[in-house]
Amino acid sequence: MTFYRKLLPTDLNVYRDHLLRLSSQDRYARFCGFKTDESIAAYCRGIDWRFTIMVGCFVRGELRAVAELRTEPKVWPGEGELAVSVEREFQGQGIGSGVVRRIMTVARNRQLRRLMLICMISNRRMQAIVRKFLGTLECDSGEATGWIEMPWPNQLSLMQEALDNSAALVNGVLDQWQGRSEEMPVPSAA
Repeated sequence: MTFYRKLLPTDLNVYRDHLLRLSSQDRYARFCGFKTDESIAAYCRGIDWRFTIMVGCFVRGELRAVAELRTEPKVWPGEGELAVSVEREFQGQGIGSGVVRRIMTVARNRQLRRLMLICMISNRRMQAIVRKFLGTLECDSGEATGWIEMPWPNQLSLMQEALDNSAALVNGVLDQWQGRSEEMPVPSAA
């Protein structure tokens, strides 16, 4: 079963484990540079949840893709920085676009006017996501900066986020229930 939901501070270890499963190339693409296991753990410990919202895609109960939105109202008023990570074996299946689409709804509903995404020029997947969502790209010094303009929130976008939250709750309960039912012994026919 595949489902999307917002990550909470209690999901920090799950997020860290996801980042640690990224291949060295995918780590380089995600962070625009090399990251060791220790530096990824330090990065996760340093997340300021007041200004960070994440949407993850869970496949069979494991976090496999994340869109991370960072806002700093004093530094970037009305803007947010977007970062995306998708584990290698789950790339090319649309889940990267799925987490981005959902985080864009969240950003829109928080009245962010523009999202920024920085990636290496060689990161064609991220550039394709920016183009898919009608963003613009600027290239300079080995990096590409993507900008996605956000419309104002409306009743439909607010309802979409509410539905995503509700679906995540139901899927989470079903996933836990399914995990427990798999652990239960099957009664024998006597």
